[in-house]
Amino acid sequence: MLATWRSWDTLQVPTLFAHSDTLWFLSYLVPILWRLIHILLVTMFNWGREKDLEHTSNSEDCEGLLSASERSSIDTQLRPVSREHSWLTTTIIVGFTAIISALSGAWIVQTSRLDADSFSIRHTSQYSPIIDDVAITYSLVRFNGSLMRSNVFRQDAGPEVDAAWKSLGADFHAVSIPLDRAAKSGFAEDQVKIKKEYGGGYPANVEGLHHLHCLNLLRKSLAWNIEYYRRQGLGPFSNSEDILKYHTTHCLDILRQQLMCTVDVGVLGQVWYQPHNQPPEAFVDFNTVHKCRNFEAIRNWADKHQLPASEDTPLDFLERPKAGDRIWHTVP
Repeated sequence: MLATWRSWDTLQVPTLFAHSDTLWFLSYLVPILWRLIHILLVTMFNWGREKDLEHTSNSEDCEGLLSASERSSIDTQLRPVSREHSWLTTTIIVGFTAIISALSGAWIVQTSRLDADSFSIRHTSQYSPIIDDVAITYSLVRFNGSLMRSNVFRQDAGPEVDAAWKSLGADFHAVSIPLDRAAKSGFAEDQVKIKKEYGGGYPANVEGLHHLHCLNLLRKSLAWNIEYYRRQGLGPFSNSEDILKYHTTHCLDILRQQLMCTVDVGVLGQVWYQPHNQPPEAFVDFNTVHKCRNFEAIRNWADKHQLPASEDTPLDFLERPKAGDRIWHTVP
């Protein structure tokens, strides 16, 4: 059933991670070339010093045996050799510097491209272990924005539509946030913890899946669906009418805040639509392209890290609050 939910037409775009082999190669090649340049410079410097010392020694030995004009003639003959040595050294250094600069530039470009997705998620999202544990990537996806053509998520209440929403992870249990990543994830030290003998950590729900839970509750609460779920009396519909109203309006407002927080800056164009025996008229095209995170990878992480259902955990599963821990006297 999970495979049925993605009705979008995913566009095929090149993945940046196709360059990982190049990055790996450059990461090894660049330090090696720098080392070779260092060795070359040291070798040529020592060779030049030896030549200079040899020339100086020979000059001193011969100085007393040669006239001034003879010494001047020999110096003139030796200068081109020294200049040639200097020119060769400079050429080699410049050549190697150009090569290493080009490779370093390529390395930087490849690294920045490969890190773009990671930078984006870290820059635009509150930290959670998902950011560290999941390779979050982005791809272009065309939304199914059809007004008249339905899909499984839009069906009237029944087992098939319920299974489709369940496959998204809308009813997943909580996960555990490790103690060493709790503060970074926004948890206070005195929030609810799991006892060490049961794995420790902080119980938490993945917010994106909670949003799907809320949207699913709004779907179930639609006028043409609600009686079906009232008769079942499961989950939120096992509560009294006033609690169900609180729950539903809570979900409504959470989704409002989320949509405003991550406001979509895309634009909806218009297409020509011609009703039967009528002139063409403009109609909004909702089938737009979006840049989307790899939802399945995040869903799979949440699935893998689910804690047991609350009814299946021992009575002492959670640590009791200590003296000084904050305890709310009304539901926050």
